[in-house]
Amino acid sequence: DRSRAFVGGCSEAMEQFLVGIILALIGLAVCFLGLRFWFILLPVFGAVTGFFVGARVMQDIFGTGFLATTTSWIVGIIMAIVLALLSYFIWYAGAIIMAGAVGASLFSGLLHALFTNPWGWVLFIVALIGAIIFAVGALILNLPIYIIIVNSALIGAALAVAGLLTIFGTIEVTELANGAALAVVNETKLGNASWLWVLAWIVLAGAGIYYQLRSVDEIRLPEEKWVPARAA
Repeated sequence: DRSRAFVGGCSEAMEQFLVGIILALIGLAVCFLGLRFWFILLPVFGAVTGFFVGARVMQDIFGTGFLATTTSWIVGIIMAIVLALLSYFIWYAGAIIMAGAVGASLFSGLLHALFTNPWGWVLFIVALIGAIIFAVGALILNLPIYIIIVNSALIGAALAVAGLLTIFGTIEVTELANGAALAVVNETKLGNASWLWVLAWIVLAGAGIYYQLRSVDEIRLPEEKWVPARAA
């Protein structure tokens, strides 16, 4: 029994380490090279966002566990296909989807920072409000390139910080199901991690924005495949 427990502990530690390394590397790449990679990863991001949004909506509506029912899987897959196709054929729509996803993540993270256990419906509504505000703001500003730069830097920095905290064992792999940003906020709120990690997230995001802005003229927009949209 002791040997099995030891092997199980080692496998969990290895899983934590590998997931943390992958998250940190992907996060740094997205943070500093988000615009360069964005048009390649845009449909993938749309699919992932659609899947989690569809499944999470079913969870909040019916009060079941995440992906605990066949319906939540089906709705998640349908939403994934819809948003992936939309992001592929109209890349500006993908930028708006990304802005909405970041808004939902930030607003839900703020709610978790203020309250210990926010109600499911309240959390869903607050996240929806954040998504709408960011998406509408992106539409009004009509600056898709800069939307991608800012949002990719924020997302990438959150992934990188969450990856490091996962390596150190502060964040469990299961916590990442609700998003990297939310996992970081929860652990700092509970006192398991210093608020300096949140500061590191902000500083890293700022550095990513600065680097991407400096190299924006070197990037060619794939107008031959995606519907063109003005950069400014």
